Amino acid sequence: MKNPNEPVAIGVTVSEKDFAVSLKDGRIFRVPWRWFPRLLAATPEQRSQVRVSASGAELHWDQLNEDISASGLMRDYEQLLLEEQLGSQVPNDFPCDTTPASLSGTQPKLAGRIIAGRFVVGLTAPERFERWDLCEDLAQQLVQKTLKDAAKYPHHPHDVTLRRMRRAIERKGWTSVVETDWLMERLGILLGW
Repeated sequence: MKNPNEPVAIGVTVSEKDFAVSLKDGRIFRVPWRWFPRLLAATPEQRSQVRVSASGAELHWDQLNEDISASGLMRDYEQLLLEEQLGSQVPNDFPCDTTPASLSGTQPKLAGRIIAGRFVVGLTAPERFERWDLCEDLAQQLVQKTLKDAAKYPHHPHDVTLRRMRRAIERKGWTSVVETDWLMERLGILLGW
């Protein structure tokens, strides 16, 4: 028996950048192709060959052997949108944790999570945003401390002062090595050094 609260798709409109799903209750959701790699890689003609199931529960791309459930899409929509919004705020040069955790055992294993219906290894966009926000905030706070240190030791060149700041940060253990590298570059930019 179908849940009466489940979304029912009544139509799909395809454009170059996304597709819009119209629901029976009047809502319309715009979904970027990039959320679905198989659809993103397809030709525009293949993307346009979409149909809604008779029940309105699924979208089918028969040529691509791709099915998307309307309820799953609506459930994950806010999470995917949040990830995209947060991800767009993080600078491209901020390090991305691409090294997955490994688990012991006779067979090699990687630690991963299923988030919003996707297998995720490494940091999610909200987690990466949180790490960047911490590093950016720390860089901003260190500007005055670094200037104070430079004034206290005027004979030190800028790179020596930055190395002193780096050692202080490393002792705290707040950031990973690659985050500390980014933080020090950012601090240098903020100081104009």
